Amino acid sequence: MLILYNILYLIAFVFYLPVLLVKGKLHSGFKQRFGILGQELCYRLFKKPNIWFHAVSVGEILAIVGLVEKMRLRHPQYQIVISTVTKTGYSLAQKCFKKEDVIVYAPVDLSWVVNRFIKKIKPEIFVTAETEIWPNLLLALSKVDIPMAMVNGRISDKSFYRYRRFSGFLRQILRPFRAFCMQSALDADRIISLGAVSDHVSVPGSMKFDDIVIAEKMTAEQLGFNEDSLIWVAGSTHVGEEKIVLDVFKKLKSTFPSLSLIIAPRHIERTEEVHSLVKAIGFVPVNFSDVRAQSLNSDVVIVVDTIGHLKALYQVATVVFVGKSLVGHGGQNIIEPAFFGKPIIIGPNMQNFIEITETFLTARGVIQIQESAEMEDILKKLLSSTQLRETLGERAQAIIKKNQGATDRTEKILSRILATTHFVKPT
Repeated sequence: MLILYNILYLIAFVFYLPVLLVKGKLHSGFKQRFGILGQELCYRLFKKPNIWFHAVSVGEILAIVGLVEKMRLRHPQYQIVISTVTKTGYSLAQKCFKKEDVIVYAPVDLSWVVNRFIKKIKPEIFVTAETEIWPNLLLALSKVDIPMAMVNGRISDKSFYRYRRFSGFLRQILRPFRAFCMQSALDADRIISLGAVSDHVSVPGSMKFDDIVIAEKMTAEQLGFNEDSLIWVAGSTHVGEEKIVLDVFKKLKSTFPSLSLIIAPRHIERTEEVHSLVKAIGFVPVNFSDVRAQSLNSDVVIVVDTIGHLKALYQVATVVFVGKSLVGHGGQNIIEPAFFGKPIIIGPNMQNFIEITETFLTARGVIQIQESAEMEDILKKLLSSTQLRETLGERAQAIIKKNQGATDRTEKILSRILATTHFVKPT
């Protein structure tokens, strides 16, 4: 099976190279993905024993920020290494972590590449965020007895269906893991059924409930809004959702003239596409990066064209819609706006956050609509009632407080594993 995987992976990678070139993803750091790290970086990796965290992209990086900081404080003798796959993830990692941390692009999953990577990093422990399963990398780590742990683990319906077809192969990969720190009991059951050792599986919960790291305090005035402005933040929107949001916004403006809209597409490379949609419906798009503390016209729609600012923008929201839930599949994180006590609307497609969504629905801390036609009426009710907004927001915040603590529990598990390692770097 591993030979077949390598053949298919290599073929897919070769054929995908032209796509990477066209999309501009063959950046200067791409050579790191083949284990070419450079002399200076290799020297830094050799100076201290390393704890290697792997976070594939933006969401995973944000999820481990608090955990990395706790591990740094608990184990100052170790150096933190962060690997990621995407360019946006790499840029965010540079902002979120300290200058002394080593940030690299993760290796492509070819045996000779991952072996080169491991020899250069020589980690005391390898920690992967959520459910990143790269067979060659994980098997290579296990062959040299490097402890492995999964943190904030989750397995979506779609991933579980796909993984089950290769459960025999996965069992070989998962059994060497020393710890699986899963978000929910459902995730724990699924990873065990795929081959994880049950005694190594625990449910600390979702770390996303814990450390909502806000780099800056945001106010409505900083964005050019008035104190009495009603601000609708549509966060992490998917293809098709911006059109729905803009149509509803246009209808609501006649009833709520002080209503303003901020749209944050899930992928910032769609910024120009969203601009076109805003113009087509009669409004003026302004990039968030161009917004200054000056009065905005009532026909302006702010389009978020930067990474890492959506959390801060939720602070100024009167109401929030969390995207990829109405059109698309899987949903996005509702914990961030809930942290600020905001009334939240989501669509029916929250498959990637089943347990979290059920928690919020049970406590009536979120409003879930089944189709776009419901959005206008729900927003009218929310915008018309301060009391209704506050009640929903208070419930959401209470859920956050009740479910916090996963990061501390996860850190203790990793620290116990780290205490058992005796790896010494060769001189």
